[in-house]
Amino acid sequence: MGFEKTLAVAALALPMMFAGSLHETVAAQPGFTHFYNLEYDEALAEFSAEAERAPSNPDVYNHIAQTILYREMYRAGMLSSDFFGGTKFVHQPKLPLSEADENRFHDSLNRAIGLCQERLAAKPEDTGALYSLGVAYGLRGNYLFIVKKAWVDALKDVSEARKLHRRVTELDPGLVDAKLTQGVNDYIVGSLPLRWKLFGFLGGFRGDKQRGIRTLTEVATQGRINRADAMLLLAAVYLREKQPGDAVPVLKELTEEFPKNPLLKMELEKAVEAAK
Repeated sequence: MGFEKTLAVAALALPMMFAGSLHETVAAQPGFTHFYNLEYDEALAEFSAEAERAPSNPDVYNHIAQTILYREMYRAGMLSSDFFGGTKFVHQPKLPLSEADENRFHDSLNRAIGLCQERLAAKPEDTGALYSLGVAYGLRGNYLFIVKKAWVDALKDVSEARKLHRRVTELDPGLVDAKLTQGVNDYIVGSLPLRWKLFGFLGGFRGDKQRGIRTLTEVATQGRINRADAMLLLAAVYLREKQPGDAVPVLKELTEEFPKNPLLKMELEKAVEAAK
């Protein structure tokens, strides 16, 4: 695997980018109850209705784009820990999107980016707009990586997302949800072989595996919109680090919160079996 592709995998690994709003909990966004239960059609209907009610809110357009992408990833079997834990993720063929879904995905992201840029032109330190803009770039990076296999372009977008979210935490350290992107980056880049770490350091990519785990734990325990995402990632990290006993309580809590999600039940069963 080439250097650029390796770093792209590091930047884009599991979960990618989460499209919540910094000003609402997941519970306050009904579409996400469907989303985390893998009921993507119902989630898309909720987010579409929300866009009708609040057409100037960039977050909802990110929600729509994210749901379209994840729906196809789920259909393609790309959301299990087994898939991301090996080389399948890298060698997976381009994810096909219908023309209608692809057009709506791009229209939604362009709308989100435009609205964020308008807000930032009026108020450059608008943390909500900075966060939403970072989400939009991250989602576009995931699309470029998964659908187009455009490694370098994907890496550029996800790097921009990381910078924007780092700026959010600089402006308001209390917004722990914005730390999720950096936590993922720290863990994945920190897990690379030494030769790649050295190249990554020279290229501006730094990582620290233990710091990444601490950040994921912080978001999982203190976050609002990204708490569930951080828990999912933390469980995946524990399984990767051969600590299934630590993954079990995390997955139990998630299955209780999202009982209709069959993948969570499967991951919990695997963790319980591995912990014996």
